[in-house]
Amino acid sequence: MAPPSTYPITGIIYFLAHPQLWVKVICPFLLTLIFGILSLVLSFVYLLPLQANALIEANCPNWLAWVVSVIFTLLESAIFDVIFFAILIPFFQDALFDATLKARGMSRMFETRVQVNGMILCCRGVSSGLALAWFLVLAQIIVWIITAPLHLIPVIGTIIACYINGWPACWGQHIHYDIEFRGFSVSDSRRYAWQNRGGYCSFGVVAVALELVPLFNLLFMWTNVVGAALWVADKYEKNERDIAKQLRNQPQGNSGNTSIASIYPSVRSPSSFVPSVESEHSRLITHASNPGLKDGYGSSNNA
Repeated sequence: MAPPSTYPITGIIYFLAHPQLWVKVICPFLLTLIFGILSLVLSFVYLLPLQANALIEANCPNWLAWVVSVIFTLLESAIFDVIFFAILIPFFQDALFDATLKARGMSRMFETRVQVNGMILCCRGVSSGLALAWFLVLAQIIVWIITAPLHLIPVIGTIIACYINGWPACWGQHIHYDIEFRGFSVSDSRRYAWQNRGGYCSFGVVAVALELVPLFNLLFMWTNVVGAALWVADKYEKNERDIAKQLRNQPQGNSGNTSIASIYPSVRSPSSFVPSVESEHSRLITHASNPGLKDGYGSSNNA
């Protein structure tokens, strides 16, 4: 399986190569493009001179004041875009994520997804959940503001800032899948994301870096969703192969006493129901040669 850091780039290539995905983002993309251009223009017209003059009055050298102000103006414009994107994102992001899985040939994931209580989905705001989306975006913005001074350190500072911002950004890309496919609670999803923070940060550092590119970030915000879906699909297929291999190697006499949790421990509570290998084997046969497991990754904590 490819390293997590490659999936944001893979998402760009996959998105451009599959026009059926474009339909899912044309409307929100045009809206974010218009807003992005306006926010960039207004930021440079009003915020740039305001910040530069304030630094000059604070006895900062003119050239340094303007360089610092340009950097912060770009960051502020990006934050405005993220806020606007967060208002627009809940329904369109989930639709693009699901469409990517189907384009990837993973329709079976929808047939074997966990049936989530309607109240849970309602609390998320029908699909993604405005409250949760705003919580994640607010967390990202706070981290962005705290790490903003790091961007003053050429290259290295930006890389560190992107790495720090990477984890919450990547978790936000996976929350839809964790809750609506795997049946996790928000705390389960957060725990899983933290346990696999290495992979999440690797994905997130590239995704955040792409979203810092002026104007192009309006496209990369969507291709990062595609990249996250492709990563999920690859992990799903990897766990299918691993579990099928384990089932084939399992001694016949012990199959009824071994649980899937012993192969891939779940992040859920110990009281969660996990089917035995014997029952799971029957279900696998029912769902065809490349079936999926009930909770998405086959209850795997492998990232």
